[in-house]
Formats: sequence, C-alpha cells, structure tokens
Amino acid sequence: MSAKVNVEYINPFIQASQQVLKQVANIDFKLGKVYIKEPTYRVDQVVVIIGMTGNIKGQVNFCMSLSTAKNIASLMMGGYPVNEFDELAKSAIGEMANMIMGNTSTLFSQKGLKVEITPPSILIGENMTLSTSKVINICVPLLLDNGDKIDMDVAFMEN
Repeated sequence: MSAKVNVEYINPFIQASQQVLKQVANIDFKLGKVYIKEPTYRVDQVVVIIGMTGNIKGQVNFCMSLSTAKNIASLMMGGYPVNEFDELAKSAIGEMANMIMGNTSTLFSQKGLKVEITPPSILIGENMTLSTSKVINICVPLLLDNGDKIDMDVAFMEN
C-alpha cells in the first residue's frame, strides 16, 4: 500500500475506548492483535460509523454482533435488560461510539492535531460488506472482559 500510517495515531483511539467503556458501561478490555484489514470486508450485524475531518480524515467503524451491542447497551443503562435492539439501545451504542471519538479528538488536539467528527450512523443487518477504498484500514480488536468483541476499524489518512 502506498499510504503510510503513523502508528502513534492509533493510541488515542485505544486510550479513548478504555476511558469511555469503563466510564459508561464499567467494561474493561484487552487489546487483540492489531492488523491491516482489506479495504473491502464483511462486517458483523451492527456497525457504528463516525467520520473524521481535519488533520486526519477518514472514518472509524465500530463493528460488533447484535448480542454484543445489546450487552453494552444494557450495561450503559445500569444493567436494564435489553432484549430488542430498539431505538434506546441504538441510541446508547451510537452515544458510546460518539463519546469514544469525542475523547479521541480531544487527545489529538493535545498533540496539536485538529480532528472533527461526524454524528454516528448505525448500520444493522446480515451479510454486510463495507468498503474503505483509498485509505489504510487498521483493525483494533477490543476483547471485552465478558467475552464480547468490538472491532474498531480505523480507516484514515493524514491530510
């Protein structure tokens, strides 16, 4: 691939994820093996997409199974059972991703980089394929302590 990526750029995403997941859902995670994903790839049942503009442009896709999304939404709502991935649960998952990206933007600004984010878009479905052409797509697997997993796919380039 011709685009080169500053690996230091991944750390703010990881740091923000740790802060937010602990704060809003009392979830800890271990980092899975970070790798470069193909530009077109199959995704789980729930994807939250947040775009980035500024010194770094691209998007972050938070990919997870429906059960993981419902578990996180439940934890965010103080353990209230989430049986349906309804509007409230979607709102919770969107807000979690939004908070992670907001914290990430703050961490970047402390390094002198300006990054603005778009409101979250949520995709729900079976057999979905995403394409992040023309940018490197780094998959950061977040292995949650309850056995769930979120693939945080960071697809970006320096502006």
